[in-house]
Amino acid sequence: MKTRYLVLFILISTIACNSFAQKTQFYIKSTVGGLYPKEIEGLPTYFATLFDNYLKEKYSCTTVLTTSDVGYLLGWERQRQLLGSGSEETIKSISDALGVDYLVSFEVSVAVGEKFIVNGTIIPMRVKPVFPLVKASAYSNYSKKSFDQIDANLKEVAQKLIDGLKKIEICPFKGEITVKVVSTKKDDQTEQYPVYCNGIDGYFKKTTTLDNYSEIDWTLRKVARNSSTGNVKINISEELKIDEDNPCYECSPQKQGHRSFIEKTTTYADIKGLSTESESKGIKIDDARCYLTFLDDGTYTIRVTAASKQGDKKTIKEMSAQGICDNINESPKKTNNKIDAGLNEIWGPFNGDTQDKILSHKDTITRTNAAGEEETITYEFNLTRD
Repeated sequence: MKTRYLVLFILISTIACNSFAQKTQFYIKSTVGGLYPKEIEGLPTYFATLFDNYLKEKYSCTTVLTTSDVGYLLGWERQRQLLGSGSEETIKSISDALGVDYLVSFEVSVAVGEKFIVNGTIIPMRVKPVFPLVKASAYSNYSKKSFDQIDANLKEVAQKLIDGLKKIEICPFKGEITVKVVSTKKDDQTEQYPVYCNGIDGYFKKTTTLDNYSEIDWTLRKVARNSSTGNVKINISEELKIDEDNPCYECSPQKQGHRSFIEKTTTYADIKGLSTESESKGIKIDDARCYLTFLDDGTYTIRVTAASKQGDKKTIKEMSAQGICDNINESPKKTNNKIDAGLNEIWGPFNGDTQDKILSHKDTITRTNAAGEEETITYEFNLTRD
């Protein structure tokens, strides 16, 4: 028993000094009631061992503490404090341990009629409002002579509780997510009709040509349950050209004549880097998130959101005109505007749950976006967990 607590103490201290928040913590609060409380008072300890073993088989990133564990650590630390060798980190780790991710409420009792009852509930503690996530129960006749049925009931409840976590990302999946979004739009429109002026027949002709292309490469890495980091490269090229030939351009109500007009607008942008408007514990972090949602039917969806930093969008506008009036021969006009890009995609459902070690998929989607552009999205993710 002392060896178990020594290992537990080392574990708690190590977690506190290094990466305590990376472990998913379960705290078991036990209640013994009903008839024969003295006879069954050892069952919570046995259940805690079962639960811990079953849990770690599926989720190695977890730690399990009980009321007796914390009580022992507090007593040990008090003795060390009296001897002048106490650790503030240990006190902090014990305090942190009580601010756990999940509370496991375990109740065992023998009711009137010799009915053995086991109830277990898992409650997430880092969400508001607090609500029961998983419930499990087992019943049998109580026998003082045989432990087999009691053992089976305890194992049944422990297993049901852990099976109920299949929809919860207990151990964070981490890994690479790449998304390439290519958008194109090409359009040619011609307007033409006959005109007459100065005793001559002619044709008015106006051609509008649009050629837009953008390529956005998102390279993200999921580093925790919801947060991600990474980079983005954006390349935008747009060209709009208007070519007008008018044999009867109206200079004034009394004067008409030939005029050719060309207007060309070129826009381009080259942006790199994610936005860092978000903060975590006072530190600026990349604006990228990855959310896994696990469904009842053994499938999951993945939602990826990200935002680029703002960059310069440069526009060059050129105009020229030649004719009997309103000639234009000006230098190109250059303007700069700020631009950014966002990513908000949901993919799936795919087969998989939180007990899988690897979640991966790749695909290509083709669609028309709200701007009327042909959009091709190629994505791939490969996520693993402890």
